[in-house]
Amino acid sequence: MKHKLVISCLAAAMTSAALLPTSASACTRMLWNTDSDFVMVGRNEDYFSASAPTLVKTPRGIERKGSVNQQDNVAEWKVKYGSIVSFANNRFAMDGINEQGLTARTLYFDQGETDEHQSDNNKPVLEGDHWVSYVLDNFSTVSDALEGLEGLRLVSVKGGYSYSASPKHMSIADSTGDSAIIEIQDGEVKVFHGEQYRVMTNPPNIQTQVEQASKRKIDANDGTFPNTFSGSDRYQKAQYWLENFPKVKSTDDINAAYGFMYSALGTTAFVPGTPLPAEDAAVGKEIMKHTQSEDSYGVGTYFQSISDLTNKVYRFKSLLAPSDVYVNLSDIDWKKEKTVEVIPRIDRHAQAGLQGDIIGDFQAIEENDIYEQPIVK
Repeated sequence: MKHKLVISCLAAAMTSAALLPTSASACTRMLWNTDSDFVMVGRNEDYFSASAPTLVKTPRGIERKGSVNQQDNVAEWKVKYGSIVSFANNRFAMDGINEQGLTARTLYFDQGETDEHQSDNNKPVLEGDHWVSYVLDNFSTVSDALEGLEGLRLVSVKGGYSYSASPKHMSIADSTGDSAIIEIQDGEVKVFHGEQYRVMTNPPNIQTQVEQASKRKIDANDGTFPNTFSGSDRYQKAQYWLENFPKVKSTDDINAAYGFMYSALGTTAFVPGTPLPAEDAAVGKEIMKHTQSEDSYGVGTYFQSISDLTNKVYRFKSLLAPSDVYVNLSDIDWKKEKTVEVIPRIDRHAQAGLQGDIIGDFQAIEENDIYEQPIVK
């Protein structure tokens, strides 16, 4: 087992972080790296409302900074690898894959102090809405991404009740099946590196999740199977399916694996109409004040995604659509791509008439980058 500790620093605390309970922005990530024919990652986004997701195609050569705020000592880079990424509110890169088959995503996480206490504050800043972008823009493997992150100071996005304004942890995986989970625990940035880190949900921290799962023997048919929507129960359900997936038959193609993944994600998903726990009532009320009424059906899993790292395919399935849409990154000539292109409100793809392969539905933006566009509420 490879376990690595990286010390960085969070420069800004969010005023609302301490108010957000575990289920306020619950999500589930599953890495299927035990079938020798492919590697893929599935994800649920669970929230009080749709996060106004924009699907963004970023080409090589785009110049980026690690913050949209005017401040000194910010990480700067030029995009090395093209990517397809889902952005919340036109600002927060939350889930995606690059042309090399590296994938990254952020989920809600709050473990004690979200500011990291460190005397050395000279490292360049990388704010939370740029974590996924930095990883996918610059690296092709998990190991290289972790090495790059060591030289930066990770910073959370400040206050408010939008999707982006809550503390996160990040998972990374590559086409070899390697994996890493990065968490800020009580002021320290900790990195858990190894192919065994297949599942990420929400608090408690990863080492506690692993320990609890090792002590709890569950079976789908004897009454021991987890039956709540807590981070721990979702973690153990996801781990169970990954350990029990049958090998995809040679007579079936990769679509069968997509079906397996969507089926497993469904067992950890929040169905619209799931009652809001009493402990979440206060924060839920505040979030809904800042949410367009047409975007919310209450607590639910608003989208699911699959990143096929072997075939370099990104799939997206909205709560509002019975089927998914997809982009095959191998079909894109990244040498010829020059401008950032988007599909706004990809969660409404069914209502917009989009289906199947949507590579032809991207539209160029006038700005140089998605981070220069206004925030979409």
